[in-house]
Amino acid sequence: MIRSFGPVASIVVALAASIAAAPAVAKGPELSGAWVRLPAATGRPAAGYFTLKGGDSADRLVAATSPRAERIELHSMVMHNGVMRMRAETGFDVPAGAALVFAPGGNHLMLFGLDSKLKPGDRIPVTLRFQSGATLGFEAEARAVTAAAHGGHKGH
Repeated sequence: MIRSFGPVASIVVALAASIAAAPAVAKGPELSGAWVRLPAATGRPAAGYFTLKGGDSADRLVAATSPRAERIELHSMVMHNGVMRMRAETGFDVPAGAALVFAPGGNHLMLFGLDSKLKPGDRIPVTLRFQSGATLGFEAEARAVTAAAHGGHKGH
């Protein structure tokens, strides 16, 4: 005996089949640990740090913007004749599945013309733009120069 479950069952079966046949969505880059070291003196640039983990495919970080800064540049630290120097970069390769670290003494964002009203504990919205056209928005915690120099561990 053949049983029919009616039109609702047919729709459920068709929906399940289409979901199973749908292509997997590619995983993009992920960001963690974002913070910005506020400038020690008014008018000086701030520095942004975070860890960026590459997605399913390699990409290249090419720009960053924020409504709280006039402009943001990508920077690295390089040794030149025994002296560590900061250098503006046009981008950073983000290998698939690998971590790209932006930390004090290494790669970082330089935030120029930062909103003078920002204080420690505030959140700074930032958007990263990649060569593929993808974007990644996040909020970075603003930290005082003294707190940032000690990893931001209050009371330690």
